[in-house]
Amino acid sequence: MSLSLTEYHPSGATAATDSILAIGSPGEDLAVGDAPNPDAGRVILFRVTAAGAGSQLAELKQGTADDVSGSAESGDRMGETVTAINTAPRSVSTTATMKLAVGVPGEAVGSVAKAGAVHTFSLLGTPGANDRWLEAGDGDGIPGAPGAGQAVGSSVHFTGTSLYVGMPNGPSTYGALHALPLSNVTAGGTVAAVTTYQPGTGGLPAAGSRFGYAAR
Repeated sequence: MSLSLTEYHPSGATAATDSILAIGSPGEDLAVGDAPNPDAGRVILFRVTAAGAGSQLAELKQGTADDVSGSAESGDRMGETVTAINTAPRSVSTTATMKLAVGVPGEAVGSVAKAGAVHTFSLLGTPGANDRWLEAGDGDGIPGAPGAGQAVGSSVHFTGTSLYVGMPNGPSTYGALHALPLSNVTAGGTVAAVTTYQPGTGGLPAAGSRFGYAAR
């Protein structure tokens, strides 16, 4: 299970009085047709009021609800990691300011097993209306080509300006961390330059292993 909580400023409120909680359930078995698909994974979104009352906002599952892209497959482990952020907490929250990234590290890309991917959403509105799919080499900023066992999505973290995607399992010898501008990870957004942190470049020593395993 993974958790991420961010502030929510409802319409009509004078401040960010509530919160939205994202709960990743990567071990969830999802039936698609006659296929059981163990460990396909999913994410549940809850609104939590200042008084502590909770209500479900949405259930995120690949290809099985609300036009979310992708397909729920065995071993995808969608929700292994989740990171949520409100990029404008002093303003009334919108689909543009409330963001969620979901790691899908077990995702097969074509015939490449466990290459992994990252799925981004808005925390508000219909999930499929604002989702974007990110994988290595697809033009959104994660460099290289999908590689077996790279498990993209095993390390993700939002800030107010970037989504950090760790690639501790290669292709770099020591691992790497990529900072993708928010436009790169927003549905319909333009692709801007990505900042890469990698041992052996930018003053970082060429040593160690699994750089990018955790980004905070």
